[in-house]
Amino acid sequence: SVSLYNKVQKPKSGYGGLMSIILHPHVCQRTFYDALDVAKGPSLGTNFTLVCPYTLLAHYHELDFAMSYNVPPNLLRIAVGLEPAEDLKAKFDSAFAVSRLYPKPTTNQAR
Repeated sequence: SVSLYNKVQKPKSGYGGLMSIILHPHVCQRTFYDALDVAKGPSLGTNFTLVCPYTLLAHYHELDFAMSYNVPPNLLRIAVGLEPAEDLKAKFDSAFAVSRLYPKPTTNQAR
């Protein structure tokens, strides 16, 4: 939580470039991951953005264990690089647009 992070944050420092997201059911996880135009893999201190399916990578053979600690299998870990923020936003927007499963157009809307 933010309050816990703030307790251990160094004085006059910012937040790190590592974050996790959990995709909602209306987003096809595989399509989103494949469509996201950034490097894929675990972060080892690169200066470019990396994305990995963290739970699947770290706990593939023990998903039940991970989920028992509320770590969902659809969690993506993102290590943000030095690319311009607007470039990354566009890449994420594009991946979300092509991976949206619903709401689908209704019969009346499709006409």
